[in-house]
Amino acid sequence: MTDDTYRSRFVLKTNAKANLRNKYGPALCVAAVAQLIGAGFQGLAGSLISFSGPFPAIFRSIRMSRFQRIYEPELIDDAEINLRKISEFAASHLPLIITAVIAVISITLLYRILVGHVVTIGKRRWFLRASQPDVSPPIGFMFSSFRKGQYGGIVGGALWKSVWLFVWSLPVIILNILMITPVVLLLDAYVRTDAVLISPELVARVTEAYHLPSFVFSLTALLISFVLLICFSIILLVKSYQYRMADYILADNASIGAKRALELSKKMAKGNLWRFFVLDLSFAGWFILAALCICLPGIAIYLLLPYYEAVWAEAYKQVRDDLAARRECTMEELGYVRIY
Repeated sequence: MTDDTYRSRFVLKTNAKANLRNKYGPALCVAAVAQLIGAGFQGLAGSLISFSGPFPAIFRSIRMSRFQRIYEPELIDDAEINLRKISEFAASHLPLIITAVIAVISITLLYRILVGHVVTIGKRRWFLRASQPDVSPPIGFMFSSFRKGQYGGIVGGALWKSVWLFVWSLPVIILNILMITPVVLLLDAYVRTDAVLISPELVARVTEAYHLPSFVFSLTALLISFVLLICFSIILLVKSYQYRMADYILADNASIGAKRALELSKKMAKGNLWRFFVLDLSFAGWFILAALCICLPGIAIYLLLPYYEAVWAEAYKQVRDDLAARRECTMEELGYVRIY
């Protein structure tokens, strides 16, 4: 870490503390409300998913029937028999359960697109305005992104960013599945057969039961998947920092356009990726300490959020001004009005 990087973080954090002076109360409300709006809906979605809990048991029932053809029936204990009864009940209500799961997933995605992203950008906008000297926006200003003429642009920009993040996360998701699935299947067979060790015979039984190639269960496949997972995870991390400033750009100018916001965000991140990462890393200790706080369980993290958001607002202002100084964009393009 260079001295310039340290001095830059020091300046950002010093300015953030100055900006929060006499504004910490409203800043805490804005950060907490934005967090709770997302967390509250996720809790509701989780409740709905748990309501349709028998659905995963269907696959467990199919897996059990396959193992019954390989292992002795007495290996299935009472708990497995009860689980089969639940699976049979779920199978009899399969259309309803599938409809419920699809509905929950669809509602959750729509909420994130139409509400969650807009609230997040509204929060960024509030902290950007609060970073100005002697300016303390009202708490309701965080919902200004829902205004007519701004809402559509913000939804489109946030959606475009999310789509690209999802595209870059697909290899990570697939590799996780490829790594976890063989391990889970082998461990399950190991426990349910009271095996002494995971032998080649046990692997052969599992491959036969699930009609999978034996290479999937080899150490070579596991190592290849692990190396690729590390590589694609690093790529995903880089992309997340490249797209990070898109929220602030949309907060400054909701009409800038989705593609232009992402383009400018990548330009702002060029040469600053390491600085962004170190800036986040500098908060890791504080968040861990807040999470471990016994006196205020779960609340201490909220107390840290205003400071975190204020620092990132300062980081955006810095890279935005640098980009404008290099004439790769204009302040007018970002929604500012020139004063002569």
